[in-house]
Amino acid sequence: MNLIIDCGNTNLKYFIFKDDRLVFKNLFKWEDDWKSKIKKNFPDIKNILLSDVTGKYHKVDLEKNFPNKKVYEVKALDFPFKTNYNYENLGDDRIGLITAAINKFPKEDCLVIDAGSCLTFDLISSKSVHEGGLISPGLLIRFKILNQYTSSLPLIDFKDKKMEIGNNTKNSIQTGTLEGFIFEIKGQIEKFKRKIPNLRVVLTGGDAKYLYKRIKNSIFAEQEFLASGLNNLLKCNKL
Repeated sequence: MNLIIDCGNTNLKYFIFKDDRLVFKNLFKWEDDWKSKIKKNFPDIKNILLSDVTGKYHKVDLEKNFPNKKVYEVKALDFPFKTNYNYENLGDDRIGLITAAINKFPKEDCLVIDAGSCLTFDLISSKSVHEGGLISPGLLIRFKILNQYTSSLPLIDFKDKKMEIGNNTKNSIQTGTLEGFIFEIKGQIEKFKRKIPNLRVVLTGGDAKYLYKRIKNSIFAEQEFLASGLNNLLKCNKL
């Protein structure tokens, strides 16, 4: 069994895998008593992988709480791909997503789109080479920017409503921000597909739920794509 700990910008999550099968997942707070619950309920865990994009959480703390388990950090492992990207700048989450794409779609050209705190695009060739990527603000950040950098626009709680045009400020922000988000993704997909017609497009991330029905370009969508990739990273290292 493997314990995958995913420390993102918005949420902390952990996943329990038995071989390739996800058997349990949960949101947690680092200061809560989640470690003892895992030790009690899943004593067969052998390996722990920490993926942290924030820099706030450390392997040492896990080693203290799980003294008989092997604890790894993502960048301490060998990757099943080559990259043209600056290695030091490549986040743990993107490494996991690239690994997931290579495992799920071997020998295919893939574009992985992660709609999370940030909107990221990663292009992987059929030869398992990470060509590079794009980063832009995520959906929530776009709403916050409108509020923070204007004097009168409110910070709204986003609701997924199908509207072509707003009839007040709140609706205009909701519709305009979401539509702009969608058009950006569609535009990037079209740009890459002009160069790579058989490109496999993968859509994942917390905000992907707003996009599945709106973007239909041979997309493969999986909510736990990142977790499966991180688990596969352990497998690639024969752990």
